[in-house]
Amino acid sequence: MSEKSDYLFLSIKQLYPAFAKPAALDMEIWAEMLEPFDEEDIKSALKDYRRSDMTGQAPKPGTFRNYLAPYKRELREVDDLPWSPESYLMEQDIKAGRCKYFFPDYASGVQYILNVLVKKEVGEKMFRKMTSGMKYRTAVDYGMFADFDKILEIVTKSKGRF
Repeated sequence: MSEKSDYLFLSIKQLYPAFAKPAALDMEIWAEMLEPFDEEDIKSALKDYRRSDMTGQAPKPGTFRNYLAPYKRELREVDDLPWSPESYLMEQDIKAGRCKYFFPDYASGVQYILNVLVKKEVGEKMFRKMTSGMKYRTAVDYGMFADFDKILEIVTKSKGRF
């Protein structure tokens, strides 16, 4: 269970005394759903739910997701990562006049970083739990795209080219 779900369950228990902690599977669903949000977003969504709820019952994951939705848009606006790292990296090389590889090579290079280098960095167990977005964010945070030319050389040599 995450700190965010602990915070949410404590808040729900204060508002709805009859609320019982969910089963393990439901707790996983809650944790996954709350992952991209901070405590302020969760608190605001819970206030929104409380204002509009006429049943007097604690929220369920499916209904509470609707109350979190407006806060997710704000998170995307802050995110500064390109949607397609392959396109972005190739575009940068073209602008710099040093593009000597094809797009599939760039795609293979990005996959090499996400599936091999990130796995080495975080370990097998953590790697299996990560979404592709988390892998991408980890690769950026660890600076794995900084020397992408070397990655392209490794990938093209493994394919038997250049």
